[in-house]
Amino acid sequence: MNRVRNIIGHQHTGSNRQQVNRDQHETGDDLDDQSTMFERQSEDLEDSVTLNTAVSGSVTIGDFQRLGFVNRCPSFDAERTMPLASVLLTKGFFCFPSELSLRTFLDNKRRLDALDSINGLGIPLFHAVSAGVVKSIFNRHAPIMRIYRYVLIDSNREKPPQNGELISQDGFKMLFKCLFCSVYQEIVCNYSRVEHKFVFNATRENETVPETLVMASHVQSRGSDTRLMGLNLRWYGTTGFASPFGSGSFKLLVLDDGMPSRMDCRTLDEFDRESRSYHGRMSGRLPTWATYSDQCSSVFPRKRTLRLAEFKIGELNRVNGVCSSGIFDIPKETLALTCMCLVLHDFETRKDKRGGTAMALPSVPFLL
Repeated sequence: MNRVRNIIGHQHTGSNRQQVNRDQHETGDDLDDQSTMFERQSEDLEDSVTLNTAVSGSVTIGDFQRLGFVNRCPSFDAERTMPLASVLLTKGFFCFPSELSLRTFLDNKRRLDALDSINGLGIPLFHAVSAGVVKSIFNRHAPIMRIYRYVLIDSNREKPPQNGELISQDGFKMLFKCLFCSVYQEIVCNYSRVEHKFVFNATRENETVPETLVMASHVQSRGSDTRLMGLNLRWYGTTGFASPFGSGSFKLLVLDDGMPSRMDCRTLDEFDRESRSYHGRMSGRLPTWATYSDQCSSVFPRKRTLRLAEFKIGELNRVNGVCSSGIFDIPKETLALTCMCLVLHDFETRKDKRGGTAMALPSVPFLL
């Protein structure tokens, strides 16, 4: 810690960065990113200007820029917890906008005809349905997953969504289920690179939807990269595409500017070469946008419902630092990243998890 304080207190930024890079090479070259996160994540968290950026905030650009690291992670003012659940004898699985919404859904005995037009509680946000292995084999151009969004409208003021399925109606309140995201998979670069394309559809009139996003990974390496809002992001802790073993926890990191990304490196050799020549921070030291864990999963169903996992994500510009509990007023960035998480959840749960929850990540706060 004394060495870190001396580095931060030094007045010459050029020598600071050289010293930090030298220290990282001395301590981190023999460790991969995975061991860095799980074994060293909690080091030195008591220092307010430590090199560990497990939380995002105003110090990200100010203090770390003096050390040569520029990270444009947003300063989140709220955290949303989204439970994932499945209903017995129902295809696919559901994502709820909050814990309260899931409890309301169970209290309503899984019925979707008790429509809450004020908060939108008791209604799933998403319903993710995989295409299945057989369909993927015979039609490689078909989506591997379709993610449907539940939309509650007032027919007095809004038009019903096009191509929406009417689920229930209570007077002027109408609940529709609409296709929100189609996920396509393509294996390129001599079967070494995997790209998933997320194509979004509007579910309301004049609605602004996220742009088409790409998530890139390599068959023989862990982690997946994407780009959103001009930021390079990394799903960190996921297993390789060809790995027979799944992961019960992973997180979404915001990469430093100039850090190698799979979005820019087409092949694994190119990515490895750029990573070796990069002298910045390791992945375990980057700020976190979201975390996923299946530690909360249930073994026995409650009211025919199994809890699968939970997804925690930071959000911006929330009133009094509180996220909405229902399906209304959810940022499009949260919608897009949640769709990615649903795909990764599906991939990981299809694999053998012999490690159980032993590799689960600790809780990571989003607020300073």
